[in-house]
Amino acid sequence: MPAAALLGLALAACGGEENTGGSQSEGSATANWAGEDLSFENTRCRAIPGGEQWTITASSDQNSIQVRYWVDNDGSYDTSNASVTLELLGENWRVLERYSAQQLVLDTSTESRASGEVELTPNHNPGVGDIQYPDGNTLRFDMAC
Repeated sequence: MPAAALLGLALAACGGEENTGGSQSEGSATANWAGEDLSFENTRCRAIPGGEQWTITASSDQNSIQVRYWVDNDGSYDTSNASVTLELLGENWRVLERYSAQQLVLDTSTESRASGEVELTPNHNPGVGDIQYPDGNTLRFDMAC
């Protein structure tokens, strides 16, 4: 599926209901990339092994967003050095385009919610297809578990 088709998705939010793929969503997510709404089937929050970082991931068979931020010694969440990665996917979860940003300040009310408006730049990893936005673009998102 061409990257342009991936961007023409309807805005959706997961509310913990069973989807047709049979997996259980634990939260909800909305996002807008380059003026187009993205949809998600699953939203998950989890600690990254080692316990120093927390991640929220929203995904579907067409795209995924992952937000990572740090857990402070007192148990609070430090979003002053967060990272965000957006992947636009093709058949068999093949990454067609990948965009990311590091060292961001995000709005996080609790460990299980992150939102923001960030400028993402292309991430040219091996195997990633043609980049539609070589100068990057704006991602607006709100994710919660």
